[in-house]
Formats: sequence, structure tokens, C-alpha cells
Amino acid sequence: MASAWLLQALFTTVLSNEILQARQAGTHDKFLLANTTSGTLRGRVDSGLPVPVARFAGIPYAKAPTGPLRFKAPASPDKWTGVRDALVFGDECLQRVAANDAFRDPNAPHSEDCLYLNVYTPTKRTSSAPLPVMVFIHGGGYNSGSGSSYDASYVASKGVVFVTINYRLDLFGFLSTEDDIMPGNYGMLDQVAALKWVKNNIASFGGDPNLVTIVGQSAGSASVSLLTLSPLAKGLFHRAIMESGSALSPWAVEYPGNRMTHRIAARLISNAVNCNDLNNSSALLSCLQKVDANTLLKASLGITRAVQATLINVPRVETTFGFLPDKPTALLSRGQFSHVDTLRGFNSDEFGGIIPALAGPQPVTREVAKQIWRGQLAQFTDIDREKVLKSMEATFLTGKTTTDAIQRGTLDGVDYFVFGAPMVSELEKVVSKAPEKKHYLYQFNYRPSFSKAPQWMSALHGQEMIFWFDAQIKLITDKGNGIPTLNDRLVSLEIMGRWTNFAKTGNPTSTIPNAQATWNQYRSGAPNYLLINSASEAKRLYSPRVATDFYRKVLDSLQGPSSNSITPIVG
Repeated sequence: MASAWLLQALFTTVLSNEILQARQAGTHDKFLLANTTSGTLRGRVDSGLPVPVARFAGIPYAKAPTGPLRFKAPASPDKWTGVRDALVFGDECLQRVAANDAFRDPNAPHSEDCLYLNVYTPTKRTSSAPLPVMVFIHGGGYNSGSGSSYDASYVASKGVVFVTINYRLDLFGFLSTEDDIMPGNYGMLDQVAALKWVKNNIASFGGDPNLVTIVGQSAGSASVSLLTLSPLAKGLFHRAIMESGSALSPWAVEYPGNRMTHRIAARLISNAVNCNDLNNSSALLSCLQKVDANTLLKASLGITRAVQATLINVPRVETTFGFLPDKPTALLSRGQFSHVDTLRGFNSDEFGGIIPALAGPQPVTREVAKQIWRGQLAQFTDIDREKVLKSMEATFLTGKTTTDAIQRGTLDGVDYFVFGAPMVSELEKVVSKAPEKKHYLYQFNYRPSFSKAPQWMSALHGQEMIFWFDAQIKLITDKGNGIPTLNDRLVSLEIMGRWTNFAKTGNPTSTIPNAQATWNQYRSGAPNYLLINSASEAKRLYSPRVATDFYRKVLDSLQGPSSNSITPIVG
């Protein structure tokens, strides 16, 4: 082992006004220094990629939200002296541990001290200009997941600085007594704090703070959608990518029509941990801040299962912090959102891997279809559930008599309800109010070579993520997926290329031979989209009115007549 570090410059250009330096140990590990507003960080360089990438892991962007900071807005992180190692990931936030997640490390530590982010930056480039920045917000239903689950090294090697973040989950991120004492939305404020950290520090990592694209999947996609609506996030990003999630999704926010409100959930959880002063929010907060964190999480998970109301700890409309000052439909109708370039879409068979009855040996009958749909309508009151169920049956099963047709209509009904119709409804409003920006829609239709779903299904929920973060990485192949085929690799290159090119230029172009289809912008009266497959195709929605008319009725049940502001698409 060498007795001293050997100082060497890894970059051939100065990336910003900050000085980035590397040190090389006798073990041939390479390290990089970066200055931040809190102090100096040391990251490790991965030289095994086509373009070497430095990873800075476990960077605190806020103080630990523990004790008196629990159920509060995030506070600025503490500063340090000397050099802080950023070589290992910070703890994941306390959460429901999901099984069979393609990206999750089952041995990752969890704690309440979890407000960390990770930066991946390429160390070789052809220009001294700062690189575009992409900030990724993970999914997991607001109650699971972490930024550290995703290795962004391969994406960063495409010429972007990539940031992944943690944010508070479950009750720690969203518990609310619906007043000024516990307004909720702490997890969303974490996301805003992370974006502020990026704005103030990313230049030190070679990134351009004036060219930031926020990216999210599932609940992360709904988060991106909500960030575009939030006045607190205005000016912190310049483009947005949304994969399978919208602010209008039935699970994305608390709706007035939900049978389980935040206030009721907070009272049930508090009572379960012996915080019984339910009519005094200040006393309740003080009590809850003293309860063991794991005890709180266990109580929240137990209540969620007991009430069978899908998600009970989600973002909500509130004006105390002002993260979401009005209903998403109202903000969209008034054009009160960040006018930025957007790229968004969903997978062809999102719920195909989630509903066992669809993959089982028994045929799906109309009665089975309605049972499946009832399971996805748990947040509604009994009256509204039956009303929505009739609308779903009329929209997706009318005229279908064969087993295959009923099966297809059943899955389409769930997918449109949860993902497709909310996404397209929001996009139509965004395009009408922000026509000066570029907007793109996709449908990911590629069936992976390693898919274990029935043959009649294509892309399931979250499968595009495997290709977005490179289908060849060991993390993916070790999950039983095997070695990717040529088509797998080409689709992966297409996704990485189009997404990073969108972040760079606002235009999702591709240089892959089988992916030369022009991705036309989505415009009012011209609902263009890209069907992503082994050979992608430029397409146009042929019957969008069916889905959006149906979803307008869903919104009517969830929040009342004001949802009529969502205009159906003209096909």
C-alpha cells in the first residue's frame, strides 16, 4: 500500500469555477473531490465503463428528520470541515419492504435518517461546457423505494450528470391532521429541498444548474407531475419526464371523495401508538415525535391493511407549506404550472403482473372482471365504487363476448383507470395551456426476452426501468433475467438515448438503427405518440375520447363537478 495519495487531474478541462481533483491509491482506486455548500466530498471513479463515471454517494441534502424535526419541513444540512467520504449509500428511508423488486437490495439498511442523494458524473468529455442534469425520483407507492436502488453509472456515461434521491415515505412523509400543525407533504418538501441542493451545488460536479430534467417512475412520476404543479418547485427544473404516473391518477393525491381521509388515518395511527389526545394537534405532534420510528411504521402498515383503502399516506392539497395549493385539476385548468418541455407515457400492460387472476389458469369472466376492478376501487365509497364500476363495464366490456376479449378488456380497464387515462387527460390540458413548449407521449410495448408473464401480455409495470438503467448491468441479470438478447440491448440503448437526448436538447431522438422512427410532438388535435418496441413506430391515438370520457366520470366521483374542467381529447 502506498504511504501517500498521488494527486492527479482526471479532467482535461475545468468543469466550473469549482476545482475537481482526483487521487489514486496503491490499489488503483481513483477518487474525485467536489466542493459543496456544506463542505468537500470525495467520490469514487468507476473506470470500467465506456466513459469513466465518478459516483458520490450518501450526500446529505437535509438534516436527519428525527425527534423535533419529525413531521416537519426539511432543514438545511449541517456543514463539515475537511473531506467527507461519499463512497457508500446512505440508509434507505423507513418503509414497507417490497418483495421481488428488480432493483432492490434486500440487505439495504433503513432508518429515519435517510435524506441523502447520490451524484453520478462522467469524468471525460469533449467540451468545457457543463453537462445537462437529470434528477431521478423513485417510485414505490409513496411507501417504499430508494434512490440508491438504481445504478445510474451507465446513463451518466451517455453525457449527463445524474442524481438519485431518497425522500420520506409512508406516514413519515405524509401524515397529516389536516391543519397547520401537521399539514403533510413532508416527502414532497424533501424532493424540493433536493432540487434546491442540485441548483446550488451541481456545478461543482460538472452539471448545468440551468438545464435540469426531473424524471420519475410510478409514484415518482406522479411526484414529477406534482412538482410541475407546485409553486415551491418553480424554476428548479427545466424539463420533465414522467413514466407511468400522473397528478390525476386516482392514487396520486388525497381526493375529497376518498372514504379514508388523512385526518382519520392520523387519528387511527396515533391511537395505535397510544397518542390519545386526538383533538389537540400540538399535543398529538409532540407525542408522535417521541414514539419509536419502527413502532410508528408498524402501526401505519397495520392500519393500511385493516382499512383496505389502498394508499392512505399520500400528497394532499394544503396551503400551510403551499406545496399543492389547490386541486391538480384546478391548477391545470388555470395553467398554473411550470411551463416546461415534457415527455411522458405508460406501459402497454401495466397491471398484467400484479393481478394473479389475469395470469391464472381459469378464464376471466365478466364477474371475475368486476371482482378485479372492485379490488382497484378500494378508496371509493360503496356508492361511488358501483358507479365507477358500471362506467368501466360500459367502456371496456361492451360488445366483448369471448374469453380472450373479456380478458383483454379487463386489463385495459385497470390500466386506463390507474395510468393511461389520467396521463393523457393531464397531457391534453398541459398542451392546451403550454403550447409554446414541446410535449411527447409514448407507450412502451416491448415484451422483454426474460418476461414470465402470459404470452398475450407485453410490457408490465416498471419494466421500462430495466432498459432505462441498462438491461446489461449485473444488478438486472442477477435477478434471474439472464443474459439480454440483441433486441433487449437495442431497446435499452434506445430508451437511454432518447431520454438523455431529451434532457440535452428537448428532442428525444435516437441513433439506434432499429429506432429511427421520428417521435412527433403531441399537439392539441394531433395526439401523436411513439410506440416503443423492438422496432418503434410513430403512431396517433385513434380513440382517446373513450378513455378520457370514462376518466372524467372517475374524477367526478373523486372530487365533484369541478373536474369537468378536464377536456376530453379530440381524436
